[in-house]
Amino acid sequence: MKMAQDVLNRYQRADKEKIMDQYPLCNLFEITPAEIEARYAFLAITAEDEANLVLLNQVIHDELDAIVAEFYDHLLQFEELRRFLGDRRTLERLQTAQKQYLLSLGQHANHLGYFENRLRIGITHERIGLRQKWFLGGHCILFEIISRRLAKRHGKQSTELLNQLASLKKFFTLDATLVVETYYQSTMQRLEAILQQLAEAQQHLEEVSRLDGLTQVDNRKFLMESLEMEWHRSKRFHRPFTLLLLDLDDFKQINDRHGHVFGDFVLKKAVQVMRKALRPADIIGRYGGEEFAIGLVETDLAHARQIADRIRLKIALTPFAYDNHKASITISVGLATMTPTQNQLEVLIEEADRALYQAKANGRNQVCVELPEHHSPA
Repeated sequence: MKMAQDVLNRYQRADKEKIMDQYPLCNLFEITPAEIEARYAFLAITAEDEANLVLLNQVIHDELDAIVAEFYDHLLQFEELRRFLGDRRTLERLQTAQKQYLLSLGQHANHLGYFENRLRIGITHERIGLRQKWFLGGHCILFEIISRRLAKRHGKQSTELLNQLASLKKFFTLDATLVVETYYQSTMQRLEAILQQLAEAQQHLEEVSRLDGLTQVDNRKFLMESLEMEWHRSKRFHRPFTLLLLDLDDFKQINDRHGHVFGDFVLKKAVQVMRKALRPADIIGRYGGEEFAIGLVETDLAHARQIADRIRLKIALTPFAYDNHKASITISVGLATMTPTQNQLEVLIEEADRALYQAKANGRNQVCVELPEHHSPA
């Protein structure tokens, strides 16, 4: 079509960024002059339809008030739609907008501006929550109202009437397809947003379910699952893996002397010190009370002892002061490393626990190691 081709030529010469700014919804929905031409061809909109549109617009103009009044009288019969129509002022505003829509029906429909306007109408109705069935149903009612008025002018058997009805149907269909697309796009965006929120909520729930509420490290359940998984991986691939059990010394006395609020502060700050000494792949969790477990992946006994000593020393040198309370905190650490003879994680935990008990028995604030059977004490 010559008109559509002229628009296409102008579009190709224009600055694309300017067009994107001028017609943002067309850009979003990939509406270009070439796309407009394709839609015209699909709906078989011809020069004859455009000529019929002139006559249709005259009928619509002459009976505009009656058409809009009958249309809204029909809508007001339904309770759900009455909520959208609101008070008299809102109704009058909507009726004015409806008149503008009808007067612009098919006017320069092969131009980007027409498509931009129709897309915006669909977006607006979707955003206010009007369900698609009401919009499309309203389109059908409006077509019927206009059709009856055309029939009165031309007579029921008029060939001219049939031609004008066919042209009217094409332009109504063109508008309806744009509305359907905006509803679909908006619905998809809303669903994507909901899915994103659900994913974030799921992630939050997973974090909450696996984290200790006070210290924000793994709770015992998730800690044991993580240690079990890493123990099996290390066992399978013959990689070193060392477990640390750390216990805050005389923690009951700290609670008794300074109160549980200060005790909670000590636990949280001690965990912060521990985490700074670890790598992202290492595992840390609250084993129970004031006792924590750390799984050092790809770490042999000698290297693990260095890490444990560094943690012990940093905690001993860290000032623990909160709300006029101050205390010196130390920890005892028990170490055990995975060996070929271990057949389950619980054996490694028992060995680390024995080493921790030894550290406590030896006077606290120290690191003790449960040596593998094939090693002899230094």
